[in-house]
Amino acid sequence: MHLTDEQLNEYLDNETANRAEIETHLDSCDECAARLSALQALFTDLDSLPEVTLPRDIAARFRPRPSLAPQLPHWLTLTATLQAAAALVALIVAIPFFSIMLPKVEMPSFTTWFFEIQSLWTSWLDTLSNLALSPIEGFQLPNYQFANLPTYPVELSTLFIALAIVSIFWIFGNGMLLRNNRS
Repeated sequence: MHLTDEQLNEYLDNETANRAEIETHLDSCDECAARLSALQALFTDLDSLPEVTLPRDIAARFRPRPSLAPQLPHWLTLTATLQAAAALVALIVAIPFFSIMLPKVEMPSFTTWFFEIQSLWTSWLDTLSNLALSPIEGFQLPNYQFANLPTYPVELSTLFIALAIVSIFWIFGNGMLLRNNRS
């Protein structure tokens, strides 16, 4: 088995932990010793080359310029502004319609909901523990309904129309974005 180029380079750079093993192998293997000599000659030739300075600084092209702040294209800001304005207008127009359709709903407080859920949970656990102690064939857990949850008397067609209008505005705005995609 011969030494790899990586092992030979680490040996030349004094970066290897098993230097004694590599020296033992180099003493017994003429091929690896020849490759080591070739690498040493290459590095000697590279060190003897003169330093060349570039006529201009290439790295300057890739450094960020602090004076230029990244800006969005004008068409993109205009389109986003128009889209936001259209959505705001649609929201303002829709508010009176929804306030007429939705009656005032009495909402129970959070604590009322919390205590109702807690009592349902404890009664469900009691039922489960009783079932575990004395199983009954064909027994099913009761299906609890929350009595205090509000219901909204809005027809689905009204919601679909509102969703369709908002979707049209969204598609129109994104269509403008894609059509004006200039860099």
